[in-house]
Amino acid sequence: MRHLIAIAAVGLLAACSSGDKGPTQRDTIGQTWKYEAGSGGKPKLAYIGSANAVPTMTAADTFAVLLVQPMDNGEKSVTVKLVGAPFQCDLSDCAVTAIADGGRPLRWKGRMTDAKDGIEIMPSQNAYEAIAKAQTVSVNLVTGPKEQTAPFAFNVAGLDLKPSSS
Repeated sequence: MRHLIAIAAVGLLAACSSGDKGPTQRDTIGQTWKYEAGSGGKPKLAYIGSANAVPTMTAADTFAVLLVQPMDNGEKSVTVKLVGAPFQCDLSDCAVTAIADGGRPLRWKGRMTDAKDGIEIMPSQNAYEAIAKAQTVSVNLVTGPKEQTAPFAFNVAGLDLKPSSS
């Protein structure tokens, strides 16, 4: 019986120390555009992870995600999410600052997502147009106390999101 317990203990130690935890959420999302198909094979959602991650109080590898979603009227909404740290914005004026291809800063206003992990930017803010034309986009997000921000860089070239049909 002792040998059986010893073998089980060695097996448990080996399993715990294998180090193969599978891909992280950041690895799964990736840093190139991925698409989820909607009806008729048309994309219903495109998403991309930031090329960089930053250490925060809640995670050593906090990163951001851009999501682009066609609406029924043909316009597209953009959502910016923060993964690894709580998303923060002034609820009376929820906005983020973005820079496309190193140009002038763009202020995108929106509303906090239902999951409170990001900001949904309405088409009137022209976020989709800026992303679709750019090679790179950097978005500054609050990542810590006292409004500490970090820029999250996205390599957005190659977005291929066909307009949805009504």
